[in-house]
Amino acid sequence: MLVFAGTFIYVGTLSQLVYLVQVFPDKIETFKALNCISATSVPLSKFFFMLTSRSRLKTVFELSHHGLSSIPEGSAAKERMLSTLRRARYASWFVVANQALTHVTYLLMPLVFTVFGNDRYLPTTPGETYGLSPKYETPFFEITFVLTCVATAFSAINQTGYIVLFITLVTHELGHFYAITQALDDIHDILSKKEKSCNNPDEETSDDSIDELLIFCVKHHQFLMHYHSKIRVLYKVIFGAHFLSMTIVLVTTLQTMNVWDVRNTILTGVTGIMPLFLYCFGGELLISAGLEMSAAVYSCGWELMEAKQAKRSSYHLFK
Repeated sequence: MLVFAGTFIYVGTLSQLVYLVQVFPDKIETFKALNCISATSVPLSKFFFMLTSRSRLKTVFELSHHGLSSIPEGSAAKERMLSTLRRARYASWFVVANQALTHVTYLLMPLVFTVFGNDRYLPTTPGETYGLSPKYETPFFEITFVLTCVATAFSAINQTGYIVLFITLVTHELGHFYAITQALDDIHDILSKKEKSCNNPDEETSDDSIDELLIFCVKHHQFLMHYHSKIRVLYKVIFGAHFLSMTIVLVTTLQTMNVWDVRNTILTGVTGIMPLFLYCFGGELLISAGLEMSAAVYSCGWELMEAKQAKRSSYHLFK
């Protein structure tokens, strides 16, 4: 993977820095080079994030396993959690297909144009690949195309792995919110049924079930806050780096839209902006799940508890 990373830096970042020095202060070409440098910094930052965060990711994965196993088997909360994880699996496969199709198209289009046309084409990068100029002559074209393929594969692998990881971790956190909400809804259902049938022979069992569900909610919420803090520490640096990089990419893309190849615009839009969309969308889902849980706390039926049961529940929760 380090060879892939080195090739990516050579074809993308290094070559574009050299080109930037050569064309500065030409406005359009400078914006093109800045666009490419900023866009390549996104998959590169993901690679270093994955490489340097192994120990922290291991801790988070262990917490994910612990959190999943701490939800009672056969409960509605467990089923809600597993249902959320299944939806994340579908989203992850969509990301894999999206990234594969985008990057293959990025390479396939110039190859088709070269095979069936009279000229040689390469995936769009401003200027030349450093040290291989002129790149449209044999053998430099073949060498440059192979290097570009390797660099594109590096980008696709890192983009896909990073996004799937983010989806997985956010989904685990969402699932815990939903599990707590489901447990609170179960408490409401039990209390409502108990109120309708005061002579229920299983009344004591229902009280015990309520105690267990309340204890689960409080203990699992404590775990959720700890889990969230670990993820926040893990991602806080790379979030800022990506938003800064993509701000530059978007500005430079707007400046060069009329003179830039459409393939570059599509690749930038799909592979570069997707992480920002997922950050915002994932954050919105977490906020909504938190609000849903808060509403469930207020509407779980506290007022339907008998004084004795409320005191016993408080004792179990805060002992």
